[in-house]
Amino acid sequence: MRVSVTRPFRLDMESLRIFVAVVEEGSIAAAAARTHIVASAVSKRVSDLEGDAGTPLLYRHSRGVQATPAGEALYHHAKRLGEHLQQIADELSEYSAGLRGHTRIYVNFTAMVQYLPGVLRTFLRTNPKVRIDMVEKSSDEVVQAITGGVADLGICAATEDALGDLQWRPYSVDKLVVIVPSDHRFAGRESVSFAEALDDDVVSMPYGTSISKLCRAAAERAGRRLRVRIEVTSFEGVRNMVSAGLGIGILPKGSVTPYMQSVPFHVVELDEPWSLRPLLIIARNFETLPLPARMLVDHLDKQQDNLS
Repeated sequence: MRVSVTRPFRLDMESLRIFVAVVEEGSIAAAAARTHIVASAVSKRVSDLEGDAGTPLLYRHSRGVQATPAGEALYHHAKRLGEHLQQIADELSEYSAGLRGHTRIYVNFTAMVQYLPGVLRTFLRTNPKVRIDMVEKSSDEVVQAITGGVADLGICAATEDALGDLQWRPYSVDKLVVIVPSDHRFAGRESVSFAEALDDDVVSMPYGTSISKLCRAAAERAGRRLRVRIEVTSFEGVRNMVSAGLGIGILPKGSVTPYMQSVPFHVVELDEPWSLRPLLIIARNFETLPLPARMLVDHLDKQQDNLS
């Protein structure tokens, strides 16, 4: 079979929905039961798709059916298309229910726990009919999500070179510090180099987080290895493990300052250029963002102006 050059492939969503069911169920009869359509109609839909495609989409055998390579390709595209259409339907139903819209943002761990809870609280208090979906990822993954169109906005620690064609604007500057147990030899110091800290066991954030990657890269440049004694998944976990004397930690200053008077650790400045990490708001194009996303960017800017 060949596709006619004068007859374009028809994207009939109902036929694609039925075809997805056939592939997933592995039989015409099971797909008919799932879609509440008689088996002959299901078979006719699949045959029409094969006629339009100009190639067989299913292997038919006594035990049922199986997708051909072309059928596998169509199945994956149809599956993604169905999910996207369902997302559109869900969003439109939110508008009909009175929501003015929603925005999806990807942020790194520091932004999620240190900066955004209070900011989002005030934003949603002012805009109660806007929904925000926030996903925490590494800074590299945030950049990838914005590049791929998975999210509207991102907040992360990234260099301009890593952003490619993405647009960005400054959000904050994240200062990394060393926290040490109260009886540690650095406890009386005002600052310490990272090379000195490499002699100690480290309580680390998980591998792949931006802080962990910075520390490992700095250790490699010094010809050393980071002596990770334990990995924890939160700033609180690092503070608790350091307070218990299990090692030293590298954390944003803002995540430890509120606790300095109440817990048994000391904060020492990290004397390294890379300890200052600019946090950026990134987007594919700020001017073409959906209205809720633009409203959020304006709110983030105003909040930072109030803090400066």
